[in-house]
Amino acid sequence: MSNKITELLKEAEFKEGGFVFKHIKEGKSNPLVAVQSAVDRMRELHDIEDYEFNSICKELLEVLKNK
Repeated sequence: MSNKITELLKEAEFKEGGFVFKHIKEGKSNPLVAVQSAVDRMRELHDIEDYEFNSICKELLEVLKNK
């Protein structure tokens, strides 16, 4: 797992009870869209480049699904 993924998982949205976590566990809408929305808001904070965005979102989704 990349350092960026590890750092993003520390954000409130991805922790248990957070916005994205709830979306995935409750089956609300498309969970990838929820992950993309949260990651997009944090792009500058975590220095996420355009070419990294999709792969980071997909990896984050897989990690969250396996929690």
